[in-house]
Amino acid sequence: MGLDLKKTIDKMRRHFDTQEALRERMLELSREVIRASSRAIAAMHRGDSATVRKALSQANSALASLAKAAKGDPAWMDSGIVQSAYQEYCEARLVRALLKQGKLLRPEELKAPYLAYLGGLADAAGELRRHALDSIRADRVDAAERTLKQMEDIYELLMSFDYPDAILPGMRRRQDMVRGVLEKTRGDLTTALRQQKLERALERAKRKAR
Repeated sequence: MGLDLKKTIDKMRRHFDTQEALRERMLELSREVIRASSRAIAAMHRGDSATVRKALSQANSALASLAKAAKGDPAWMDSGIVQSAYQEYCEARLVRALLKQGKLLRPEELKAPYLAYLGGLADAAGELRRHALDSIRADRVDAAERTLKQMEDIYELLMSFDYPDAILPGMRRRQDMVRGVLEKTRGDLTTALRQQKLERALERAKRKAR
């Protein structure tokens, strides 16, 4: 092996060693973002505002470090490592804004890539279904109706993106998933409204019978 070739091989190895170290660091940060975002969502359903704020702050900090690390090689920004972290963070922020303010955040407000934003939006629909069911069980049908309307808005937004997988990978699957979640929630709410109507009719009949 010539000296020039050996130098080239050593240079290549240093490059790939750097890439491997960067990947390990980014995996660690991505997992931190995902864990913190999941904790935040779980706390939202419990009504634990303090944990929500702390977890979202941790997720935001880890995501900022991840984005900074990815700038070392822009190709990483499109990797599953980075996109998954952004998607989970978007989901948490979107759910919080919808439940707390009835507001749908824009991707610019989250500083998120469009694909990750849309993925987070689709996943948020599943969390909204959980909130709607919790509201129905708590006999807060009006709150469940508001949540259903938010889910319908999400579905309408997602359906406006009619692109092939080469442009928006996984979008059709997400659209189908949200459609299914929406239909189930609408059915559950319809049943709850009928039950509520029946109970009120029985209560009126009891009052008249007294």
